[in-house]
Amino acid sequence: MESKILFYLSSSKAFATKVSKETGLPLGNVEIKYFSDGEMMVRCLSDVAGKEVFVIQSTGKPSAQTLFELELFVDAVKSAGARKVIACLPYYGYCRQDRISYDGEPVSARVVAKVLEAVGVDKVYTIDLHTEEVEKYFKIEIVNLKPFEIYANYFKDKVDPKNLAVITPDHGSDDRAIAFGKYFPGCTVGFFTKHRPSPNRSEVLSFTGDVEGKTCIIVDDIIDTCGTINNAIEVLTNKKAKEIFVIGTHAVFSSKTRVNGARDVVVSDTIEKRVKGVRTISVTKLLSDAIKKC
Repeated sequence: MESKILFYLSSSKAFATKVSKETGLPLGNVEIKYFSDGEMMVRCLSDVAGKEVFVIQSTGKPSAQTLFELELFVDAVKSAGARKVIACLPYYGYCRQDRISYDGEPVSARVVAKVLEAVGVDKVYTIDLHTEEVEKYFKIEIVNLKPFEIYANYFKDKVDPKNLAVITPDHGSDDRAIAFGKYFPGCTVGFFTKHRPSPNRSEVLSFTGDVEGKTCIIVDDIIDTCGTINNAIEVLTNKKAKEIFVIGTHAVFSSKTRVNGARDVVVSDTIEKRVKGVRTISVTKLLSDAIKKC
C-alpha cells in the first residue's frame, strides 16, 4: 500500500474519506483555487512520484467544473511522476448523453471518455453507469461496479419475495431491475416503456406486469426531476399496488420536485447530497473492495 495514494476533489470528500478508512490508503493533499477571472488551478501537494494514484471525484453538478477539476488534477500528478492514475467516478456525469437522439447533437459520454484518456487516466472505476454502452467509448479499462447486492441487503427483511414486483421505469433499466430481482427468488419483474420528448421531460407509454396487491420496488440509476419515477408510481398506484419503494443510485435531484407516493426512497452516497425524506445507503465498500484487488 506504500506505493498507492488516494486523493479526493471538491465533490467527493466524504466518500473518499470512507474509502481511505476501508482500504487503509493514505489521503493526499490537494489545493484548488481560482484566479480573478474565474480560471481554476488544481495543485497536488503530496509526493506521487512512482506511485499508483487513485482520485475520487463524482462529476455531477456543477458538472463542467467537477470534470475539469479532475482533468487538471490528472495532468498535475502525471507531470509529478505518478506511475499510474486511476480515476474513480462514483457518479459519471454526462453518461445520459450516450447517443445522438437529434441531428446536431454530440455524444457527450464519448467526449468525456476521450478527454479522460487524453489527460492521462489509465483506468476508470464508476458505479451503476447509466448504460453499459458508455463503456465502448473507452480504449482504457473501465470497471462499472454494481450496487444491487447492497440494496438487496437493505430490503431483504422488509419485503416478501413471493409478493414482490421489481419494476424497471424505462427500457434502459431493464437489466438493472433483473439483476436486482435475482436476490429475491420468486419475485416478478414489471416493465415500463417511455418516450422523452425533450430533456427533463418523460412520458410513460405502457406498462407490462402484474402488480395488484403486491409490494413494488422501482429500480433506477438516476433520480433527477422525478418525472419518470412519479409517472411510474401513478401507474402502479392505479393498478392497485400494495406499496411502492424506490431505489435510485445517484441522487441528482436538480429541481425542487420530489418523489410522491412512495413508502421509502433509497439513494446511495455517490453524490454527496442530502434530500429531505430520502434515505442514503453507502456504497463505498464497492469501490474499496475493487481498490484492494487492484
